Amino acid sequence: MQDNDSDEIDVSAGVTKRVVDLRRKKAESSQLRGLVDDPDMAAVRIEGQRRTITRGMWFFLTLGLGFTTAGVQDFLAGHRLITDPLWWAAWLAEPMLAGILIMLLVFESEVLSHGLAVDDVWVRRLKRTLLTSTLFMNVWPALAPIWSAGKPFEFGNLAIHLIVPLVVFMVAEVMPVIQQRMNEAILKAYRAARPAPEAPTTPTAKVPAASPALATSTRIRLPESLLNAVKAKAAEAAADGRELTVADVQATVRVTSDMAEQIVKEVRTHNGHAFTS
Repeated sequence: MQDNDSDEIDVSAGVTKRVVDLRRKKAESSQLRGLVDDPDMAAVRIEGQRRTITRGMWFFLTLGLGFTTAGVQDFLAGHRLITDPLWWAAWLAEPMLAGILIMLLVFESEVLSHGLAVDDVWVRRLKRTLLTSTLFMNVWPALAPIWSAGKPFEFGNLAIHLIVPLVVFMVAEVMPVIQQRMNEAILKAYRAARPAPEAPTTPTAKVPAASPALATSTRIRLPESLLNAVKAKAAEAAADGRELTVADVQATVRVTSDMAEQIVKEVRTHNGHAFTS
């Protein structure tokens, strides 16, 4: 009988190439299911998404800064001719401001990724000054036709020069937050993947075994002569079909009543083998 999981194609049994392919995909899916829920794989997946999002945000931020560069150049150059050195120098103003802004964003992202808040007032002032300057220099040339003759006012031109700097400003505010949240998600996944520390086990104190001397410390030790006499009396009583009594012990050896009673108990408990010399 053919194995149901066999990769051999048997058209007569209904095992076509499609069936074999589906079986292979099923086996692959069963392996992937465990990896998808694995915390380490979750951390790798989040890290990949973080890189993609970060690169995309930097790319579109660069496009926005490229657009604002033209607006700032138009504001600074004015009606100067292309042969004027200031016309060329005006192209450097916005890249300089954008470079400072980018370095500031990198600083914020790195600090926030380590759980530290960037709450210094001068950091916020610098970022807002850079973005406000870019916004003003982009909007002003679009507003100039309102009170100057010669050029018609274009609302679309004003809107685009207003929207792009605002979007750049918002992206600059959001990027550090994205970095912080993604890093927190990665650290959370790593903490979930780390095995929980085992609870320390309290070592059980070993109770030392009682030595033979201590174990038999309650037994009565008699001299050899007295021991033999008691054993003989105990054997005699046993031959008569009775147990050894206190009177028998006292008649055999000179001991107190308490001692004789202990000897009798030892004989009864250990069947006459209680005494050792």
